[in-house]
Amino acid sequence: MSANPISRARLFGSAAIVVTTIAALVAAFLSVGPSGLVWAGIIGTVAFGYAALSVVLHLRYPDAADAAWDEQNTAAHRDSLIFGFWAVLWVFIAFLALSLTDLMDPAIAFYWLGPVLGAVPPAHYVVSVMRGRAE
Repeated sequence: MSANPISRARLFGSAAIVVTTIAALVAAFLSVGPSGLVWAGIIGTVAFGYAALSVVLHLRYPDAADAAWDEQNTAAHRDSLIFGFWAVLWVFIAFLALSLTDLMDPAIAFYWLGPVLGAVPPAHYVVSVMRGRAE
């Protein structure tokens, strides 16, 4: 693990978003815990907290911020966003097919696109860190 505070915050923030989103999905499928809107608030709070922490750390450690965005990390970040785009596109097409065949309510399909969009890029980034492709 990197000693760079920006890299550590990025890894833990991404992991927190992924874990929170997975917990929301599991709770929804098992029909336990709070409603979907409460989970959306929890996921949003974690994401905004991660963003605020990132801003504070970037302002406090500007040299570490430059080092955290080296070529390898920039490539891993870009790959995570590209992977997230394609994942959301395929999930959108699957949900569209389910909605057109009346197997899924369009409002529910739209609602569940949010967790996919929010969790897939951070999940890809966490996997990149674990595989040694990012820091």
